[in-house]
Amino acid sequence: MKDSILFPKSIAVVGVSQDKDKIGSVIYNNVIEGGYSGKIYPVNPKYKDIDGKTCYPDILSIGGGIDMVCIVIPSQFVEAIVDDCIKKRVQSVIIISSGFKETGGEGKKLEEKITIKLQEAGIRLIGPNTLGIINNSINLNLSFGRKNPGKGTTAFISQSGAFCTAILDLAVRDNIGFSKVISIGNKADISENELIEYLQRDKDTQSIAIYLEEFRDGKDFVEIAQKATKPMIIIAPGSSQKAREAISSHTGSLATSYDTTLAAIEKANLIKVESSEELFDMIKVISANKMPKGKGVGIVTNAGGPGIMATDFTEIFGLNIAEIGEKTKEKLSKNLPLQSNTNNPVDILGDALLDRYEFTIKTLLEDVSVDSLVVILTPQLITDIVGVAKCIVDIQKQTSKPIFSCFLGGNDVEDGNKILRAYGMFVSNNIEDSMRLISNITNYVIQENTYSSRKTSDLMLKGRHRKALKEELTDEVTVLTDDISFKIAKEIGIQLPHQLITPNRNDVISFASKYFPVVLKATSKDLAHKTDFKGVFLDIRTISELESKFEELSNNIEKATGIKSPEILVQEMIEPKVEFFIGANREGDMNIYQKNGLGFGHLLAIGQGGIYTEVYKDIEHILVPETIKNVTKKLNSTKVVQIIDGYRGKPPLAKQKLIEMIDKVQRMLVTYPEIYSIDMNPIILTETRVVAVDLKIYIKN
Repeated sequence: MKDSILFPKSIAVVGVSQDKDKIGSVIYNNVIEGGYSGKIYPVNPKYKDIDGKTCYPDILSIGGGIDMVCIVIPSQFVEAIVDDCIKKRVQSVIIISSGFKETGGEGKKLEEKITIKLQEAGIRLIGPNTLGIINNSINLNLSFGRKNPGKGTTAFISQSGAFCTAILDLAVRDNIGFSKVISIGNKADISENELIEYLQRDKDTQSIAIYLEEFRDGKDFVEIAQKATKPMIIIAPGSSQKAREAISSHTGSLATSYDTTLAAIEKANLIKVESSEELFDMIKVISANKMPKGKGVGIVTNAGGPGIMATDFTEIFGLNIAEIGEKTKEKLSKNLPLQSNTNNPVDILGDALLDRYEFTIKTLLEDVSVDSLVVILTPQLITDIVGVAKCIVDIQKQTSKPIFSCFLGGNDVEDGNKILRAYGMFVSNNIEDSMRLISNITNYVIQENTYSSRKTSDLMLKGRHRKALKEELTDEVTVLTDDISFKIAKEIGIQLPHQLITPNRNDVISFASKYFPVVLKATSKDLAHKTDFKGVFLDIRTISELESKFEELSNNIEKATGIKSPEILVQEMIEPKVEFFIGANREGDMNIYQKNGLGFGHLLAIGQGGIYTEVYKDIEHILVPETIKNVTKKLNSTKVVQIIDGYRGKPPLAKQKLIEMIDKVQRMLVTYPEIYSIDMNPIILTETRVVAVDLKIYIKN
C-alpha cells in the first residue's frame, strides 16, 4: 500500500460548502483545525472561495499534482469526479458518500464500475460509505468525526463509521489517543488485510484494534495475523441470524458462518471482545504496555463478598488465584489488622485507609506468583477513594505488572474513576467484566509464545480421483457417490469397515457370511433423494434375516426413488465403545486454497457422535489447516475425550488413531477442495480401531 494513502502531501475535498454543518465542510474544517501542514483544496463549482481560500470548480482546475481526493457528494455524481481523478492522475481516493453496495441493486453496480475504473488507472480507494481517516502522525483528521482524541500508539480499523465515533468519544473522555483511525466502509478496494500488513510496519503503531462485520479474505487474514508482532483486538458481530441479515443490509456483504469467524479469530490469536466498552478497555490496557506474563492473579479488597466473587470469576475465566509465598504472608500479617485475611484474595477490611491499600498493593506486586493485580474498592464512609486512585496511578508507573481497578458503586466512586481514566488506566464497576478482560489479555500473551501454525501445502496429496470427482461436480450441492467417496477415503488412509456395494442379493449373502453381524444401508445417493424412509438395518446376524431385510430395503428405495434393483451397501457391524463425529463445511469456493482464492477454507467440527450429537452439543471447531498439536488440544477440550482416555477405570480407546483420522480428514479437504461438506457420523472407537462407518461427501463448485 502506498504511503500517499495515509500520508498525503496534498488533499482536495470535493463537496465543501459555505454551510458549516454539511459533511464536506466538516471534513474540510477538521483538516484545517487539526493542524495538517500539507496542501488542502476545497472543490465546489457553486463557490469561488471558502473562508477566503480559493474554491475550485473541479479537480482539473487545481494546478499541480494531488495525492488524495476526498469525495463528499451524492452517489449519482461520484463517477464524474472519479473520471476527473483519473485524468488528473491522483494517487488515491476516499469516497465518504453512501448509496453504493450497501443499498444493493444499482448502488452495487455503480460501486463495481467506479472500483474497476480506479483499479485500471492504478488509483487506490478507501470506501465508499466511510467516516474517513485520521492520521495523527501528520496531524491529519480527514473525517467527519466530532473530535480527534490525539496521538496514541493504537491504530483502529473499523468497517462501521458510527462505531468509530463511539470509540473516539470514549477516547476523548479517557485521554487515550490513536496513531491512525481508518474507516474502511464497503472495502471496495483497500481492505483490512492490506491495512494490517501496512500498520505492522508503521513505527507509530504498537497495537491494532478492529471492528469487522465480514472478512475480505479470511484465509489471508489468518495468515497475516499469525505473522503479526503487534497485539490485535477484534470485535466481530454476527452470532445471530438477525445480526447476519443486518450486516448484509449494512455493508452489502454476506456474513460468514460465525463458528468459522470464531475459529479464525482463535487461530489468528486475536484478542476477541464483545462490545465497544470492552474494546476500548482492551485498547487502554494494551496502550499502557503492561502485560501479564502468566495466569496468577492477586486480589486486594476492602470487602469480603466482592473478593469471593472475584475468586469465582478468576476460575470461571481460566485464571489462577496466585499462591502467594510465605514471606509475603508474613509481611502482610505483621502490617495488617489481625482480622484481615492474608491469603489471596487479601481482605484489608472495610476500615482500610490509603496507607493500608498502598502497602498491600506494593507487597502483592512484589510476589513472584502474582502476574496481574486486581484492586477492589467499595465506598465505605472513611474510604479515601481519590487517594487510592492516585496511589494506583503512581504504583502502576513503577511496576511492569498490570493493575486492574474495580471500584464498585456509582456516584461515590466516580471521582476516583475519573483520575484513573485521565491516566489511561483500566477501571470498572463490574468484577465479571474485569476478570474476563484479564483472561483475554493473559491468554493472548500465553498463546503468542506457544502457538504453532501449518501451511496448506504440508497437507496436499496428489489426489488420484480428481477426474472422477469433477465429473459429478455442479454449481449445486451434490452428494458424491459412495464408490468415489470410499476410494478417496482409502487413498487418504481413513479406515472404513469391511463393506460392499452391490444390487445383487447373492453377493450380499456371500459377503455377510464372512463378517456377521452386518448392517444394510441405502447408498448416499439414494438417501439424498428421500430420507423419510427406513434406509438402515442394524445388527443382522442370520442369512434368513439378511434376505428379509435386503428385500425390505430394496422395496423402500424403489418406492422412494423409482430405481429397480437398487444398489445396497452392506458393512461389517462394529460394536462401539464410543461414537464420535467429524463434520466439515467449506467457507469459500473450490479455489479456496489457491493463491487468489477467497474465503476461510474448511471448518471442521468434532465431538461426541451418534444420534444425540445435536443434543449433547459437545463440539469443537478446527479451521483447516491446523497442526497436530492444536488438533490434540481441541480434542482434549471435548467432554467425550474423558471416556476416550479411560473414564473410571475403563480401558483407554484408540485416541492417537482418532487424532490421525482428524488430520487425514484435513488432508482430504485440502487435496479435494471441491468438497463442500462432509458428514462422518458415527465414527466408532474401540481400544484398537477408529472406523468411519458412515461417510457422506457433498461437492460443489
